[in-house]
Amino acid sequence: MEDNKMNKRPDKPTELGKSEYVKDKEKQAAEQAELERQQARKTAKKEQKNDKKPLKERIHSQKFRHGAAARTITVLGLVLLVLVNVVFSMLSSKFPSMNADLTTGGMNSLSDSVKKVVDGVNKDTNLIIIGTEEQVRNNQILSSYNIKYSQVGVIAGKMAERNHKITVSYKDLDKDPTFASKYSKDDLVSGDVVVKTSARDYVVKYTDLFNVQQDSQSGAQQVYTQVGDALASGISNANSENRPIVAFDTGHESQLPSEPIKKLYSSNNFESKDFNLMTDKVPDNTQLIFIGAPKTDYTDAEIKKLDEYLSSTKNMKDRGLLVSTQIIDPAQIPKLSAFLKEWGITLENKVALESDASKYAMQQPAYLFAQAGTDVTLNKNSSYQTLLTPVAQTMTLSTSVSGVTVNALIKTNNSAYTVSPKDNNTAADGKAKAASVIAALSRKAVTSGSNQANASVVVCGSSMFFADGIINTNSYSNGSWSADLARYITGNNSTGVTITPVQTNTMDISLSSASGIMLGLGVFTIILPLVCFIIGIVVYRQRRKL
Repeated sequence: MEDNKMNKRPDKPTELGKSEYVKDKEKQAAEQAELERQQARKTAKKEQKNDKKPLKERIHSQKFRHGAAARTITVLGLVLLVLVNVVFSMLSSKFPSMNADLTTGGMNSLSDSVKKVVDGVNKDTNLIIIGTEEQVRNNQILSSYNIKYSQVGVIAGKMAERNHKITVSYKDLDKDPTFASKYSKDDLVSGDVVVKTSARDYVVKYTDLFNVQQDSQSGAQQVYTQVGDALASGISNANSENRPIVAFDTGHESQLPSEPIKKLYSSNNFESKDFNLMTDKVPDNTQLIFIGAPKTDYTDAEIKKLDEYLSSTKNMKDRGLLVSTQIIDPAQIPKLSAFLKEWGITLENKVALESDASKYAMQQPAYLFAQAGTDVTLNKNSSYQTLLTPVAQTMTLSTSVSGVTVNALIKTNNSAYTVSPKDNNTAADGKAKAASVIAALSRKAVTSGSNQANASVVVCGSSMFFADGIINTNSYSNGSWSADLARYITGNNSTGVTITPVQTNTMDISLSSASGIMLGLGVFTIILPLVCFIIGIVVYRQRRKL
């Protein structure tokens, strides 16, 4: 019975517990193994680092070229290219001067004289272009005349960019027809520009911005642009505190077309008015009377009006009289000649010719280049290098007239000579060569109490000096001289612009602003990066096959 109990096995084996000594030994072995593993990892990393190839070699390795790094750099490069194009497109729209002007003569850039006007603006000035912005950008305005009207938007934008006082807006007369009624005298049409300031509104007509002529031989249209000068003139006029009045006498069969000189005066902040000295009074606040090449003499009543105008103390402003002649015998205008002689200027019945071929134009000795006088400084900042004085009548000056100071304004060169208008022999041989006066200024003071003003009489012996094609071109100095003379006579120190037309090249500005935006945004911002992306994928796939 007892033997059976002893031989009987338990249902579960009995686990013997480990001693503390064994446990400590196992723990120490595990920690030692972990230390050895860590040391092995450090050693492996160090060896791997020492075995690394130089950066240049790794960049050119197949692993790098075919790896994720290459893909990442490619994507980032494309993203950067797109961002640069987008940012540049946005900035060029806000800052038009960032766009390179590739037109001949820089027609889409601001000239120095225009910059001077723009920089001097200190009133809030709004350039209101009559038309929609889309019409301007797409050259839809005046397109029938082959005019690229987008130039107006470009120049106006650059003006606004240069001076924050200037803003540009657009007015659609179809949506706001009442706007034109505010300028009924100006007959606003699409393409005109209204310059608006707190002082006044000034309308720049589209005919001032562009001049379309027809070639007499081919019959083709020739477009001349004067956008920069015309807009600057409008800005100057709208900002001017004072616009002196120039009154043009329309009587006595005037032989000088007045429109070119009126346009010049208008662009230089003068207001022109017509009157007939024989029947009308001198317009109020007139500071300059212009008599253009009269054919008949003046009456005693007219001479009296001129005397009263020049000596009046009612309006103590500088004032003057400008007379141009066209080779008229003083004996045919005795009263006017006597009046001028009282101011120390005596007309001669002679015409000046030039013997030196380098000093006359158009192969005509009568179309001579003259010299500006140095006794009177019309504008210290101006120089008049090329004064063209066609068919100039000479005069003599007297210094013995009491209270009057007389000075030569323009003289011929010493190589010039004079002949009678009736002389059939106009050759230089045997003629005395000497400088002659062909324009002069006489001045006296008008006093009223403690106030004093200047009264001036100017005689220019060449009426063609003020002719169209001479006074309004930068080839000659006639325009700047005439504007400076008017400012000197009237005591007006405002800054103006002489508008000079520049013939356009149809290829210069044929790209509309909308097309330019499409080219910049579509081609350079989207298409070109997309092409680069496709090329990158093709190159990548080809390299993977290597």
